[in-house]
Amino acid sequence: MSSAPRPLPVVVGVDESASARDALHWAAELAAAIGAPLVLLHAQLHGSADLASAPLPPYMRELVADAERCGVARASVEIVHGNTVDLLHTRARHARLLVVGSYGDGAWSGTLVGHIALGLAGRVGCPVAVVRGTSPGVPPARGGPVVAALEDLGTGPGVLDTALLLARASGASVLVVHCAPGPTSSGTSSADDDAARRLVDRGVQWITDQAPEVAVAGEVVEDGAGQGLVDLATAARVIVVGHHLQPVSTRSTMRRLVEFAPCPIVAVPAQPAVHAAVDSDRAPADVASAPPTR
Repeated sequence: MSSAPRPLPVVVGVDESASARDALHWAAELAAAIGAPLVLLHAQLHGSADLASAPLPPYMRELVADAERCGVARASVEIVHGNTVDLLHTRARHARLLVVGSYGDGAWSGTLVGHIALGLAGRVGCPVAVVRGTSPGVPPARGGPVVAALEDLGTGPGVLDTALLLARASGASVLVVHCAPGPTSSGTSSADDDAARRLVDRGVQWITDQAPEVAVAGEVVEDGAGQGLVDLATAARVIVVGHHLQPVSTRSTMRRLVEFAPCPIVAVPAQPAVHAAVDSDRAPADVASAPPTR
C-alpha cells in the first residue's frame, strides 16, 4: 500500500523585522490549520560559509517558538546564502504557498509594500501572500470575509480554490466579487452586466457545492477593478486575486492591490498548480466556462 504524499510546505520569508514576524504568525496559523509543514527561509548575502552548522540567531529561535505555539507540527529553518527574491522564487516550485511581509527598508513613500513582495507576487508559480495590516506595526485583520476577486477566466479557478482554502482555515466567509465598469463608463451594456453577474453566481455556486458549511455571498462592484478592490480591502480579512505573468513594471490590478490595499493580498497564478488547495479533484469548470465579461 502506497503512503499518501507529504503535503507541500508553506514557506515564509523571515528576517528581524516586525513585518516578517506578522507574516510568520499568519503563515503558521495557516500551516497549522491545513496540516502543512512550515519552512522559515532566511537569506543572507554575508556571514559564515557553513550556515547549516551555525547556531540559530536568537530572533530565529523566537520565530520557531512562535510557530510551535500556533500549532505547527513541523517547522524547519533554512538559512542560505543568496538574494531573498531569487531564493524564494526557486523555493516556490515546491511550495503550497509563499508568505512574505510587506513593510521594511524596501518600501517607499505612498505604498505599503517593499521590493521583495513586488518581486514575488505575480512572478512565481504558486500563490504568494503579502501580509500586512493598515500601517507598519499593525497586524493584519482577523475579521471580515475572504474576498475572491474573479477578474477573468484564466485566473478564476485558482482564485476560488485558494479563497476556499483560506476560508476553511480561518473560519471566515467568502465574498465572490467581480469589478465591472460603472454605468457611466463607455462600452458597457446590459449583456456585459449579465455576464458579470453570471460569473459571480457561478463562483458562489462552486463554493457552495464544495463547502456547504462556508458562508458565501457574491457582488458585482461597478468600479474599476483596482479601486473597487482597494475599497473592499478596508473590511476584508484577505483578498485573493489572480495574475498573469507580466513585466514587473506592468500596472496590473494585482500590483495595485499589493502596493496599496490595507490587508493581506494573495496573488494566484493564472494556471493553478496540480496541488490546488481544495479537498476535491474537481476543478471549478463551471466558472472556467463562463462567458467573457470584457
